[in-house]
Amino acid sequence: MLCACALVGAAILLWIAGGYAVASEAVYPLEKSATWFQKNVSCRIRTLWRRQSYAAENARLRRENDILRMALSEYERTKERGAKPIPAILKDWIHAPILSRDGSTGAKNFLRVGKGSFHGVSKGAAVASPDGLVGMVADVSPHTCTVKMITDPEVKVSCELETGDPSLGVMYGIVSGTGARKIAETEAVVLYAVNPLYIGHLKNGFEPPPRTRIVTSGLGGIFPKGILVGSLVSRPRSDSTRLEQEGDVAPAVDFPALEEVFIRRED
Repeated sequence: MLCACALVGAAILLWIAGGYAVASEAVYPLEKSATWFQKNVSCRIRTLWRRQSYAAENARLRRENDILRMALSEYERTKERGAKPIPAILKDWIHAPILSRDGSTGAKNFLRVGKGSFHGVSKGAAVASPDGLVGMVADVSPHTCTVKMITDPEVKVSCELETGDPSLGVMYGIVSGTGARKIAETEAVVLYAVNPLYIGHLKNGFEPPPRTRIVTSGLGGIFPKGILVGSLVSRPRSDSTRLEQEGDVAPAVDFPALEEVFIRRED
């Protein structure tokens, strides 16, 4: 009886062991496929999803950063004239994405923007970014508008120079785009060769300090006073009339890198 029981127990153990081996071999291809899918497909899908999430979050943070920088810039621009609280300041500007631009590098002079008359945009409104002046609205449709940038030779911006010297008084000039005009060869400012600007109608004998800031004067009623336009990158030189001076200007805005702008809400 003992031998019989031992033989039966041994047979059961062998059957169990064999069944386990057979079962293990049967599910092995499935387990291997699942592992391959996990490493080569599922993992990549999760990585792509994370990248998309990070890109969306990064874009959201950039937008919020631009809004805060614009609010701070507007506050600094208007604080001496009794600035409104920051939430009220932001109501004066319409935040809008850039849909396309006239030229893949941004070297052209027009932007198509994703806000229009339906959102309160009107023709002739000033357009800016947290870094400075961008241009003005040239055409408007219900949901889009076309912005003519200050790099266009047809756009004239009345400006004043922040000399920091009260004895000089206020120095005015007109900033305009130059199209294909080259920056003075004596100035190594290759960065701004795509979108050069120049300032004209400067008083003869005027010697501004290096890198003098140029801001809008508010004259003409199109561009609000105090928006940064750029800075001088060359000494003023006599213009073609010999009665006034002109100089090259580095724009404050990196136009090819623009993704969003702020449009001045007109009353």
